[in-house]
Formats: sequence, structure tokens, C-alpha cells
Amino acid sequence: MEPIELILGNYIDEVLCESFIDPETKRIRVRPLPNQEIPVTLVIECRMKERKRYPVGTEFRTDNVKVCKKIDGRIYLRAKDQMIYKI
Repeated sequence: MEPIELILGNYIDEVLCESFIDPETKRIRVRPLPNQEIPVTLVIECRMKERKRYPVGTEFRTDNVKVCKKIDGRIYLRAKDQMIYKI
């Protein structure tokens, strides 16, 4: 599979993802699962309440995500309405 081109402001439909502990911040984060043409190194921004509600490693889906960029230049994905859904 070819990775998709990440263009700021574009949306990617239904992404499967998982929670993990970010080694840098020690916080629970969410990242895309492999084999979806999306880099697994990206972080998906979503509600903290949903991230903490389930054990680390729980798999989720999003309706869609928006490609965004932080001030420091890092690209990330933002879940629609910042919601993720356990699968």
C-alpha cells in the first residue's frame, strides 16, 4: 500500500487506531493502526476522557480525521468532534 499524501485541512475517512503510552510525555495517546496507508507515527487528537476510559492498547475507530499541523511543525490528525469509538 502506498502512503496517502497528508495535505493540511484534508479529511481521511474512518481510521482504525489504538491507545498507547507516549514515551516522551508518559501520557496516553492514540495512533493509527498499521496497514491503512497512514503513518503509525502520527498522533490522533481526541478526548482525554475516551483515552483514559479503556486500558492502553484498546483499539478504536474514528468517523474521520482532519490533517492538522502544530505551531512547531509537527503534523497530527484530529478526530471528528474529537471522538473515538471502541471496537
